[in-house]
Amino acid sequence: MESSPVEQVRAAADVVRVISQHVPLKKAGRTFKGLCPFHSEKTPSFVLFPETGRWHCFGCGEGGDVFTFLMKIENLTFPEALRRLADEAGIPLGTFQGTTKDKSAYERLYAANEAAALFFHGLLLNTPSAHQYVANRGITDDTVRRFLLGVAPEGDDALQRHLARSGFTVDEMLSAGLLYQGENVPPRDRFRGRLMFPIKDAKGQIVSFGARALAPGAQPKYLNGPQTEIFDKGSTLYGLHAAIEAIRREHKAVVVEGYVDVVVTHQGGFENVVATLGTSMTERHVQELRRLAPEICLALDPDAAGQNASQRGGAIGPQAVPGIQVAAQSRGGPSVMNPGRLGAARPLLGFDRVSITVATLPDGKDPDEIVLRDPEEWRNAILQARPVMEQAIEWARERYDLQSLAGKREAADALLALLTEIADPISRAYYLELAARELHLESRALGEQLARLRRPSPRHRTAPGNEPASADRPTAPMQLYAIALTVEATQRGLAAPGFNSEQIFDPDARALFLRIQETLASAARSDWRPDPLGEIDEAWLTPILTRARELLPFTARLTDAEIASEATSVGLELRESQLAMELTELLTLADDPESDEGGRLKIRIAQKAQARAELIATSRGRSGDPHFATIPWKYRSSPEDVHA
Repeated sequence: MESSPVEQVRAAADVVRVISQHVPLKKAGRTFKGLCPFHSEKTPSFVLFPETGRWHCFGCGEGGDVFTFLMKIENLTFPEALRRLADEAGIPLGTFQGTTKDKSAYERLYAANEAAALFFHGLLLNTPSAHQYVANRGITDDTVRRFLLGVAPEGDDALQRHLARSGFTVDEMLSAGLLYQGENVPPRDRFRGRLMFPIKDAKGQIVSFGARALAPGAQPKYLNGPQTEIFDKGSTLYGLHAAIEAIRREHKAVVVEGYVDVVVTHQGGFENVVATLGTSMTERHVQELRRLAPEICLALDPDAAGQNASQRGGAIGPQAVPGIQVAAQSRGGPSVMNPGRLGAARPLLGFDRVSITVATLPDGKDPDEIVLRDPEEWRNAILQARPVMEQAIEWARERYDLQSLAGKREAADALLALLTEIADPISRAYYLELAARELHLESRALGEQLARLRRPSPRHRTAPGNEPASADRPTAPMQLYAIALTVEATQRGLAAPGFNSEQIFDPDARALFLRIQETLASAARSDWRPDPLGEIDEAWLTPILTRARELLPFTARLTDAEIASEATSVGLELRESQLAMELTELLTLADDPESDEGGRLKIRIAQKAQARAELIATSRGRSGDPHFATIPWKYRSSPEDVHA
């Protein structure tokens, strides 16, 4: 059977050469070792296994193959990483067809934004009043140049005329969000009389602008560029490009609300700070940051402007936990909580391997004011940030009448709604005990109620003889089933299951999964509900796409509750496969006669084996096998395993 283009590229790529361009590697028996580029360390924990083409850091837990490494180290998408390696190997892939525009059109939008930023920057340097305003905010000239700050002049067409002289069309300026055109009104500059903050993506490309009014009383005080083909407010973070290295080094990302907050904190030496763009914290923001650090600290402004950002959508859930602002995804579309809404924390708690904390800012001051007044005060506020669940429990204790049975029930219900979302079982158990203690309840009673809320729907078991032992179940088809569940949930308007590409080892399945994620990210910018598989037209994905479609009739039979329960079971299996691979890698190191880490390896092997055993026990403890087991075997097998 001829291998797919993805597999051909993976096999042809010289993984040692690719990784050694970024990590100094030293041969160690059958492996290569080096200092991990994704976290700070003095003893090499980064190990490359050239025989399998995989790498793993036993310090921070990152790992993957040559595609994953390039994506992480250079902030590339999967298609970009695939194209890079295919070009180097001389393997033709054909054209990647984007969702709406070709590559050259996107490049024109980036170029228009870059030209606009330079225009605004030059004006700031030569406009005394604007320059004085920036200085009064405590921003130095070096910081102005570092963040390419600028000023938009008054008048309707100064930028338009400048860009036209540089060869940009009106359509390109409109598409980039630089112009505004109302009904029966000619195009005019969107930004006028404002301090300008270029917004860059993770790769450093300018995708839009944030702007603050310079004239006293001018409205709106803050203005952001609109959604465009290259700019999505719900997934972009201001300052991320400048903060990536510090976030990795500090193992923490700090999220604020204002552009000036980011600029001034970076100027003060706190470079792991980013800001949301006039929106609340979204799940996509968390997904972006959790790849860089294990902790996300929310240090949000206490003022009314910050509150208004979260009041643009419907308020649902219990009353406020101070300082928490999150946009949750409901079946009806984005539902934005009022500031601190307890239910707003739910989307953040479901992420594994990330801690969400909340910093209490002293005296109700904004971050930039604190840093300019006393940098140590800011440092201490961040160091003393508390986990969001601790704040939620404290809020519930103060909000409800715990002297009455009704009050205890209401408080318990509010906290259980959050506890059910916590992915990590150890954290869940810890906060369950804490909640029980603070509410003066028996932890056993609260635990029983939590277990009922988390209990899966009844399972269908496999007919005798229809399925081989679970150990013989092929990995790739289960990964395809995960994709089918993702597609089914999306088409019903349900929250997408929490699978991640690191659990999809099969190269073709991972390529399809990442392409689906790209489609869903584009759809999230509008109110349309996509057919994720129907949006994919790359010829090289056709074989794996066909196999994924074969599973859809079976996922279509599941109820909404069963979809969620299936996703949990499949997630456990995928995680178990991931642990098995990591255990195999450790055993490979242990068998190496040149290895000098015998003691540490034994401990790691024991830990991985224990984690895998506990995961298997958890999987078996669920009532029955996933519905995957009821699907005819020919659809669950790899093509080479199917016999006539």
